[in-house]
Amino acid sequence: MPFTSIYGIERFQIDGAGVGLLTAVLVGSAAVVNVLWGIVGDRRGHKTVLACAAFALALAALVAWVSASQIWLAVTFVLLGVYRAGDGVSSLNIILEFCAPEDRPTYIGLTNTLLAPVLTLAPLLGGWLAMTFGYNGLFATALTCATLGGCLMAFWVREPRVKS
Repeated sequence: MPFTSIYGIERFQIDGAGVGLLTAVLVGSAAVVNVLWGIVGDRRGHKTVLACAAFALALAALVAWVSASQIWLAVTFVLLGVYRAGDGVSSLNIILEFCAPEDRPTYIGLTNTLLAPVLTLAPLLGGWLAMTFGYNGLFATALTCATLGGCLMAFWVREPRVKS
């Protein structure tokens, strides 16, 4: 979703001040929702937070895709803030819940190692999608991937706090 700012500049002729405002919306919404996600993670589990965050990302892609004005683009940035806060609160915490305390360094190391190629290649893939299929293709792909990820988290991943 980092291409959302570029999309706003190209589609709505947003200037530097507008990009700054959208960034403030993103950071502000993430800061506010961060507290909520912490409470949900503590009470309901980090799986719930990650699933909801993925669906917020999917909704952000959908809103960006159909946005007809700068106001709707601001809604997209609120949803991106909701996603980023949820990911920040729970992405590592759920890993810690899946393993015994003595295995935590190994799990954290493996998680970071396995995610590194994906996090490195994702912006390149996003740029290629935007150049090849336009922003609508990029947002459709993001919507599909985030929805699939949210569904997998919600229905396939077991809640680590519940012992089998």
